[in-house]
Amino acid sequence: MLINSENLCGTAEAAIVLGVIKQRIHTLRKRADFPPAVINLAATPVWDRDALFAFKESWKKTTTQIEAPNSL
Repeated sequence: MLINSENLCGTAEAAIVLGVIKQRIHTLRKRADFPPAVINLAATPVWDRDALFAFKESWKKTTTQIEAPNSL
């Protein structure tokens, strides 16, 4: 699979894409439907941004979750 490096997201960017705080990403990673990381670096997993947007479209976020401002 060929991935455009401009579409790569670490935990902070994934949180922005999904509109949650960074800590929530660690919980979401445990879900079977969360996209797998393209690679796991020592500092952070790295995801394909398009895969995160696809997950966001199908994800049913509850209102009790803490949301972060969306700047992407």
